[in-house]
Order: sequence, then C-alpha cells, then structure tokens
Amino acid sequence: MSLESLRKLRAQTVETLMMELAQIARTQAQSEEQYHDIEAQIQKDSVIYDRESGQGLTIEAWLEWQGRMDSQRAALRRVRREIDQAVEAWQHTKARLVEASQECKLLDLVADRRREAQRADAGRQEQRTMDEAASRRYSRGKESNS
Repeated sequence: MSLESLRKLRAQTVETLMMELAQIARTQAQSEEQYHDIEAQIQKDSVIYDRESGQGLTIEAWLEWQGRMDSQRAALRRVRREIDQAVEAWQHTKARLVEASQECKLLDLVADRRREAQRADAGRQEQRTMDEAASRRYSRGKESNS
C-alpha cells in the first residue's frame, strides 16, 4: 500500500472516530437528561407518597407505590449503566482517536521527508546535468583552441 493511500486511510479513520465521539456525546447527553428527569420524578413522587402515607394508605395503594418506586429505581440504574457505558466508549474512542492522529502526523512527517529527499535528488540530478554540459563546453573550447 502506498504512503499516500495510508495517509488517506488514516485521515478517514480520524474523521470516523470524531463522528463516533460526537454520537457518543449525544447519547450520553440524552442519557444524562433522562437520568435527571427520572430523579426529578422520584423526588416528586416521594413528596406525594410521604403526604399520602401520612394520611394513611390501603395495602393496595402502598403496594402500588412500592411498585412505582421500584420501577423508577430500576430505570435510574439502567440509565446510569447507559451513562457509564457511554463514558467508557468515549474514553476508548478518544484513545483510538489520539493514536490515529499520531499515526497521521507520523505519516505526514514521512511524506514530507520523502518529498524533501525527492527535491534533493532532483536538485542533484539537475546539478549533474549542468556540470556535464559545462564540462562538454569546456572540452570543446579546449579542442578548438588546440
């Protein structure tokens, strides 16, 4: 595979990883918003539960409240896991992005050095050509003077 192909592939990888990070960030933000919404609902329901339980609850009402609270706590745990997974995915993807970016820089450096070497070779070849032309002119000048 050519150096230019490798550079393009690495650049595409960097772009893809940046898009993945953006998607992970959106997912994490949505999960955090959902987490806060559930927390707020739990707080509201706790206030209502406290008020109603102070007035006395039937066993059916108490069981209903317990079921609702258990469900909310389970939803909160699920969303917390989603947030934790998004954070882990972010860290992993960010590490891959850093690695790919470093590889891009390295490939760019190699390409720059290769271009410099080619320019130097072209300069040396041009100088040889000029030296040969000058040498032939000098030789012809000597022959005509003899």
